Amino acid sequence: MKLWVIGTAIVVLGVVLLVGTWEVSVEHDGPLELTSEEQSYLLGLARETLRASLSEDGEPAVDTASLSDGLKADAACFVTLKKRGLLRGCILDSFTPHESVHENVMRNVLLAATDDPRFPPVALEELEEITIEISVLGRSYPIEFEGPEDLLSMLQPNVDGVILTTTFGSSTYLPQVWEQLPDPVQFLTELCRKQGAPGDCWRTDDLLRVEIYQVNHFGEEAESGH
Repeated sequence: MKLWVIGTAIVVLGVVLLVGTWEVSVEHDGPLELTSEEQSYLLGLARETLRASLSEDGEPAVDTASLSDGLKADAACFVTLKKRGLLRGCILDSFTPHESVHENVMRNVLLAATDDPRFPPVALEELEEITIEISVLGRSYPIEFEGPEDLLSMLQPNVDGVILTTTFGSSTYLPQVWEQLPDPVQFLTELCRKQGAPGDCWRTDDLLRVEIYQVNHFGEEAESGH
């Protein structure tokens, strides 16, 4: 074999190995990290946005020039409303970041209050009984698995949010839901039922796709009156 052929083969093999190594070492994007001050600001902004909307006072003014870089960074957020500890509304407009975190919080607190089909719109007189929670999402990514048991072994309770997509539709649970559904079998079963599918669809569906993500979760304290 000619030397130049051998040399070319070695170079190609080297490139393949480098690409393979690079793919293995790619890290998934985690959620946006925020300081305690930034978290407090977002919770206050969410409450003021909701209060202003329910009072028909218009959207609160935000001095964007004074915001920190973290508050101006793009991120997708779940905003959850609870009343006396029970869910009162929870919505996310998009898993894909498309606007700054403070804008997304303002958008989704109103959607949670008015567009969650499971509940009637929040009324102004309820506001003092409602607490607000925010979950800043990291980017979701698919996981590969070989059968139901392998899937169960890959999930990290209390860490992973899960997006389940089947022929019936798509559904998701935040990592916090593990507190109510700590068993991975029950967790996936309820995810199936949430999209109107049979409870065992995560075992049987031919087009099953599972994505996971992590969140930065924070909220108001119930004992504070909020």
